[in-house]
Amino acid sequence: MPRSPRYLVGVDFSPGSLRALDAARKLARRTGAEITVAHVRPLSDVRAAVVEEKGELLRGTSRALTREIARHYAEKLDGIAREGERVRLLRGAPDFALAAEARRGYDLVVLGRGGRGGVEPVFLGSTLTRAIARSRVPVLTVPYRRA
Repeated sequence: MPRSPRYLVGVDFSPGSLRALDAARKLARRTGAEITVAHVRPLSDVRAAVVEEKGELLRGTSRALTREIARHYAEKLDGIAREGERVRLLRGAPDFALAAEARRGYDLVVLGRGGRGGVEPVFLGSTLTRAIARSRVPVLTVPYRRA
């Protein structure tokens, strides 16, 4: 019996990435695919605390910062994942981390347009462009349209 397709959905919790997750779920219902929801956290825990507006974590030890940032992202991922979906918390540059994860047997990478950048309506965006260039599996890009 052939295995179910596997979709890797990269999220940064922006409206565009959540729209991509919704699109992947609709496609998975039709194809019977398994979904893995992945977020790539920065290499720097200090940067992660700043990006996530968790500056209070900078007052503790570096070990506590690492632990609390990992817990924070894990909770965010668990908050958007549905029953039966896997979650992966990756670390590093998003394009490299997603491409490396995709090589672990996924059939499709799903990414949203219109993340945290400012010129998304005109260009694909630097992270998305680099992720497409690095991926060895097909990448489905989902546009974000503001209501």
